[in-house]
Amino acid sequence: MSAPSQWTAVETGQDWLAERLLDRRMVTLAGRLDPDAANRATASLALLDASADDPVQLRLCDVDADLDVAVTVLDTLDLMGVPVHATCLGKLTGAAVAILAVADRRIAAPHAILHLREPRTRHCGHPRDITAHAEHHERLLRMLQERIAGACRRPADTVAADMRAGRVLTAEEARGYGLVDAIIADRTRRSPARS
Repeated sequence: MSAPSQWTAVETGQDWLAERLLDRRMVTLAGRLDPDAANRATASLALLDASADDPVQLRLCDVDADLDVAVTVLDTLDLMGVPVHATCLGKLTGAAVAILAVADRRIAAPHAILHLREPRTRHCGHPRDITAHAEHHERLLRMLQERIAGACRRPADTVAADMRAGRVLTAEEARGYGLVDAIIADRTRRSPARS
């Protein structure tokens, strides 16, 4: 009887991918940003900040975030000692727009969409608690609008009005608005026609 074969499994899940991206000084945020994802992102950014002086690449792929979660990422970006280059792919919504806005270099894909929208909040409980929560939300929202306004060199009241209206910007419009520095070149325009 022969000895049983031994197999080694190769992990190809998210941890492996995140590790490979970190090796390349990249952090990716995708989908609905919850507190766990924000904590992983902030830890990754802090690790990259402490490990070298090269810029960090932050990829934002179809990101939406609650106000508190986005503010956590903003605070982390404020603490970074190395440049952060953010790239928007897909749609960026609500408070997540501020994450792109405060980066040192801001790039968008040609078909990116930025949706300026006020983040919603819900809170249950005693009326006194609800009032305190609403006041806290309003303070954070105003701070977020001021951060976006400062990054875009626009009045905070203009940004606030655009967020109330739910203004949607294409990549080109976002560049004109001041949210984006550059747009990734469209490969179909660069590549010669194939026969």
